[in-house]
Amino acid sequence: MRTRIIAIVVAGLLAVQGCAAGHPASAGHPPTTGRPVLLDARIPGWETSAWLAEGAFCVRAARAGGKHEKGKENESVFCDPAPSALDTIGPPLLPAKPLPYPAPLDPQSREIILVGAVRGAVTSVSVTMFDQTATAAVHPLPATGGRQVGAYAVWLPRGDAEPDGMNLTDITAVVGRDTTGQIVAQLD
Repeated sequence: MRTRIIAIVVAGLLAVQGCAAGHPASAGHPPTTGRPVLLDARIPGWETSAWLAEGAFCVRAARAGGKHEKGKENESVFCDPAPSALDTIGPPLLPAKPLPYPAPLDPQSREIILVGAVRGAVTSVSVTMFDQTATAAVHPLPATGGRQVGAYAVWLPRGDAEPDGMNLTDITAVVGRDTTGQIVAQLD
């Protein structure tokens, strides 16, 4: 009971802070709608991927290149409830700001990876944080029922004030574009 209360308090504090970086998945991985899709391999020997699970949007940072072994020092999996807008077919949409994830977690790194999801015909996303903008391609995720869902990962400088190197309020713009470069969705 005490462990559950502590977990609830910690989750509440992260939510109040405005930057919950996900909840580690339970033992084993949640069932996937499809295979994990590679989003980023910028850090040599590591890959960040995402997928949809039953009601969840999952992100994994894992060792790559034949060095993969089980254990939290080699793989981190986070699954959060998927935004409900991803459950429906609809116009292009950015359902939420991207969240920070360890890839791998390195407190000395001056940059942080942010991962987000999209719905519809969004092919690239630009994220502005701390007056710097990064743009990434959207990678389609396997989805059922004719839904068009994708994910993206951007790297931006971290701040020093927050434990995760940022707060969601530090993200000042998220812009989604289609194949012609036209803005089709945005968050401020």
